Amino acid sequence: MRHTLLIHLQPDNQVNWATFDATGSVIDSATHVPLDTVPRQHRHPLVLIPGTDVLLTQTNISSKQQQKIIQAVPYALEDQLAEEVENLHFALGKRAQGNIPVAVIARRQMDAYIQQLSAVGITPAALIPDMLAVPKPAEGWGVLYLNNILLVRTDLHAGFAIELDCFDPALDAPQQITVFSDMANRGRALSDLHGIAVIEKTDEQGILAWLAQGLIENQPLNLLQGDYRPQDKIASLLRPWRLTAFLLLLWGGLDVGKQWIEYQQLSQQRQALNRQIEKVFRDTFPEARKIVNPRVQMEQRLKALAAQQGRRAQDNNFLSILNKISTPLSRTPGFNLKHIDYRQGRFDLQLEVANLQALENLKQGIRKKGLTVEIQSAVSRNGLVESRLRIGSN
Repeated sequence: MRHTLLIHLQPDNQVNWATFDATGSVIDSATHVPLDTVPRQHRHPLVLIPGTDVLLTQTNISSKQQQKIIQAVPYALEDQLAEEVENLHFALGKRAQGNIPVAVIARRQMDAYIQQLSAVGITPAALIPDMLAVPKPAEGWGVLYLNNILLVRTDLHAGFAIELDCFDPALDAPQQITVFSDMANRGRALSDLHGIAVIEKTDEQGILAWLAQGLIENQPLNLLQGDYRPQDKIASLLRPWRLTAFLLLLWGGLDVGKQWIEYQQLSQQRQALNRQIEKVFRDTFPEARKIVNPRVQMEQRLKALAAQQGRRAQDNNFLSILNKISTPLSRTPGFNLKHIDYRQGRFDLQLEVANLQALENLKQGIRKKGLTVEIQSAVSRNGLVESRLRIGSN
């Protein structure tokens, strides 16, 4: 069963501590011991601080936005406070009946408690005013007597801590007060309260058992808010790298965008080449009806026609020459066929290439295929070379 560690800090730098289970039953405890003797197997204990250092009050802020409420609360309570709001820490509870419960404590005192705990390696899960750990009875107030101090719980997020000699409930006059005590202090805390009914409850496990019970029954207001909120160690380590991670993501996004643009450009070029191939196919085979893959269909038709021709006639006919010049043409930069004509065993081609060097390389490539080639014209225009070639067999 999971156990919770409760630490109650005392004004004399001593502490009371107890471990308790989910029912509030105390498993182990000690009173008036040094802080460094507290068990360390519980990583994030609940820590109670003296209520005499904390003011519990409430205010009404009309805004529903949490950030605006946090900013407005200090100035809404400014008239009730002796210190400047800049020197105080404000912790807020959940709004109830329109009012927002607020706990106010000096920042120097908060810093002192956190430093005291940190010095012995304790990181609290919650820092709670001790009067908010007193059980809240169904009727009236709950009171717990500890070290000549009365911890008074008047409501879910309301209460005060006061010396026994100064306690006078006549101003608010609850109908009854429930006193929570241990066997040693039974009957010592309160006696005559001017007709107010006093109900005393005792626990053999001591005062710490009552405080554990109060924490279980309610969700007390936690002072660890705002600047004092516990920081996630992993988040703290990663925070300096956020800009680097953002830049990496941005770079990755730009790289993906660049690749997508390049893909679109290549896709458009492929579509343009397919249209050119289809045009050549239609010009060559005007009787063709259905064109699915013009390149493959062209090859299939050429092979079929070549198979029907004899090897000797194939060297000099249209299909043989076309087959020989197709490779040099396809490897020529900027090649664009504008017109093709075949008659009397020779081809007349009107085409565009990237430059004069590409035209010369095309000429040499055709000659290597055993064909004759004659450049009838070559004109440079708009960054391309327009040329007319006459190609025939030797």
